[in-house]
Amino acid sequence: MARWLGVTASVEGQLPTPALGDDYQEKVASWEKSKRLGHASDLVGNALILNQFGDQSAIAAAQFIFDNSEKASPLLLEVAETFLRLSKNESLALPNVIVPDENNRVREVISRLKARTREYPRNPILWMDLAFYYSALGQTELADRAVTVALSLNQENRYLLRSGARFFMHLGTPDKALYYLRKSNSGQQDPWIVAAEIAITDTIEGTSQRMKSARTMLENKSYAKFHLSELASALGTIELKSGARKKGNKLFALALEEPTENTLAQITFLQNRHGEPRGAISPDRSAQSFEAEAMLKAHNYDFDGALDASKKWFAYQPFSSRPAVHGSYIAGVALGKYEEAIKVARMGLLSSPKDVMLKNNLAFSLASVGRVEEAKGVLEGIEEDRLSESEKNTLTATRGVISFRSEDHAEGRRLYGIAIDGFKKEKSTRLETLAKFFWAREEERIGSGLGRQMAEEAIKNAKKLDIRELMGHFEKK
Repeated sequence: MARWLGVTASVEGQLPTPALGDDYQEKVASWEKSKRLGHASDLVGNALILNQFGDQSAIAAAQFIFDNSEKASPLLLEVAETFLRLSKNESLALPNVIVPDENNRVREVISRLKARTREYPRNPILWMDLAFYYSALGQTELADRAVTVALSLNQENRYLLRSGARFFMHLGTPDKALYYLRKSNSGQQDPWIVAAEIAITDTIEGTSQRMKSARTMLENKSYAKFHLSELASALGTIELKSGARKKGNKLFALALEEPTENTLAQITFLQNRHGEPRGAISPDRSAQSFEAEAMLKAHNYDFDGALDASKKWFAYQPFSSRPAVHGSYIAGVALGKYEEAIKVARMGLLSSPKDVMLKNNLAFSLASVGRVEEAKGVLEGIEEDRLSESEKNTLTATRGVISFRSEDHAEGRRLYGIAIDGFKKEKSTRLETLAKFFWAREEERIGSGLGRQMAEEAIKNAKKLDIRELMGHFEKK
């Protein structure tokens, strides 16, 4: 099963049985009373649709199908295999090493999945898995088709809905994600689906119509806390944004009682960005989420650990630009491992070919190892009229590096000056400090004598602002 931003966690366990209806309970009873292939087939098929991947009766029925494989049809065996794979939270192998050669392994997985969809064209899980791997290689149109097929076959399955929503968010089409989440019947009573709907609605500055039902769910003692973690986190984020810190922190405390990886990642992000919610996340807990682990290790000056976690995060979510942006930044800026940064950025650009910060990080590292023509090529064609001022200034600073490495020192100084003036206007002292530090690096490299004072100022500001990714450079000095 492919891994769509932690949606695999949502298939672990099950929701309270009252929400299932009498029909499902009758199928369980029929199976328990008479363990026959027909009853096993009915139960496993319904359990797959209703997300009951932790139901021991359904697991036993699926295993029974395998034990009687000589009597079962190939399609029934496929359904049983899919259900058991989901119940064990297993997945098809995805490379964990980020080098271009690994693309061949992803293509091999795609080839196997295409063959299986031809054999079992009505298995929506296979189609969604196929979409994941297409996305990993940046084959967006094929991925879109596979997601559409999967959701046309089943619009109620929690895994499929959350996977589809994540894919549409990757494409920048949140309205399409919300369409499927709101259309489903399970979206009215499943806290995992409600959490996704609330979070996505919030990203487009909207107000979810399910806030009231969400709060009712949080008060429902029949739900396991793990199933409510992301819902509490989504509501907590909204409360913090509205200034209700006490309510927000209370909701995040609930979210952290039995957190999912998405919850840990969201809380780590908010803590690094805003200093809220209160309370430290332990290393043991952060290890449950590669994203949280990457952020926490960087915060604790363990940049090699942060880079390793970023690679794992990327292998887990190759369709997202964020792990590649983070990993290439850590490798290039914090560690000075430019070749590593180049590999990570290039892999990220496969699935996110228009991501400006990935291009910037790639160009910076290419220029830093003297590959200036490649660096220039990476930045060509960027439509800067669509960028934020911060992004424009960052690209200008990177072009300053390229000019210095092209031996056009005067142009390099001019570009760095423009970038720093821009950061000052934005009142972004942090980015201004980073630009000054790397400008000073270039002056020291050519021995101009102009870099020392600038470096001293950058070091002073970096310590004051706690710009941790620069600290290792100071220690080397």
